[in-house]
Parts: sequence; C-alpha cells; structure tokens
Amino acid sequence: MHSGSLFERLTGENKGREHLPAADALAASISNHIAKLLGTRVGSVMTQPDYGLPDLNQLHLSLHDAMVSIRAHIETVIRRYEPRLLSPKVSSESHSSTPLNLRFHIAGYVLVNGSRFPIAFDADLTGSGTIKVY
Repeated sequence: MHSGSLFERLTGENKGREHLPAADALAASISNHIAKLLGTRVGSVMTQPDYGLPDLNQLHLSLHDAMVSIRAHIETVIRRYEPRLLSPKVSSESHSSTPLNLRFHIAGYVLVNGSRFPIAFDADLTGSGTIKVY
C-alpha cells in the first residue's frame, strides 16, 4: 500500500507516512486533500472550474442559510473530487462565541485491503480564510 496519492508521492508530501498502518496513511492523505480542496476557491482551477469552495464573502445569506449552503457544497465537492472517501456525510456545527469560524464534521468510509473502515474528519474554516482539517 502506498502512503499517499501519486501527487503526494511526487512532491514528497507523504514523508513520515511510510511506516504508518495502511488505514492511517490513507486517512492522512485524504485529510491533506480535503484541506487543499476546501482551501481552493471555485474558479481558480482552470481544468475543473467547480473544484473548491465559493468565496464565502460573496454569500449574502443569513448565517444559518450560509451554513446550509456551504455544508451542501462541501459534500458535493468531496463526492466529486475525493473518491477514496465513500458515502461522505457532512454536518455543520455552529460556534456562538466565534461566528466567523465555521466547523464541519465529515464522515464516511474507506476501503483498505478489501475491508471497509469508518473515518471522520473535522474541518475548521476561520474568518481569516484558513482551513484546518483534522
């Protein structure tokens, strides 16, 4: 089992994963890709114009409606661009103390050596535009 995607192996982003169990290496690779996916703005990838998230500053919706819209968009782009994560479900969590920080819970399954394992990530989108997936 390889410890990352082809691009991660070519760029060396998979360093340190060589000795991880296959499921952990796959989880790290998926987390890395989701962080890149969510950190990219729609329209900035010429070959895939729908890759990434829309500019959140351009959403003219209530906080609740924006959360619903972003959650649905995240689920759609993960289904389309991260095929290693099977049956992804995205839910949102609100932070009343920091309304500009958004948290999304991403859950699904991965196949490792023919076995299906549940996997989950949390993605934090901050008001400053940074993305953290863990």
